[in-house]
Amino acid sequence: MAQMGVYPVPSCRECGLESAGRCTVCRRSLCIDHFGFEDHNPCVARLARHAAETICYVCGVPVRPQQWSTSVFAHYIDAGACAGCGRYICAERHTRQRDERVELVRDHLRSHRYHHVTRYCSVCAPLRGLGGLRGAGRWAALLSAAGALAFLIATKAL
Repeated sequence: MAQMGVYPVPSCRECGLESAGRCTVCRRSLCIDHFGFEDHNPCVARLARHAAETICYVCGVPVRPQQWSTSVFAHYIDAGACAGCGRYICAERHTRQRDERVELVRDHLRSHRYHHVTRYCSVCAPLRGLGGLRGAGRWAALLSAAGALAFLIATKAL
């Protein structure tokens, strides 16, 4: 007789051991040893294809997006890109501000903590409250569209 409500633990797509979590890019279940981008197949190929694009926009030093696990339930993700403008920045010299946010994700009866490292370059750090350079651009476009609409309504009313 089968038990009701029993959830099998997913296995690693690389080696078949017990899965520790899902990759944030390819969404495959992976163990602690294969959780890093350099340790499983689709992501290592993607990193190799985009190696020329993942350089610091200020100094040109290669930037490697990283993810790693410290235990079965704690995973760290660092995209290496500025959260405000989306350009890659080096961690040592050109990251002006570095924040970390924790996301809790349920996986059947288990839960995982994904620690996302958020970086801001020197241009986007002062505009962090608006969403960086992109967010400030969106707000400026929204305000100018609202101003143009208000101007059109005012001229039609006169």
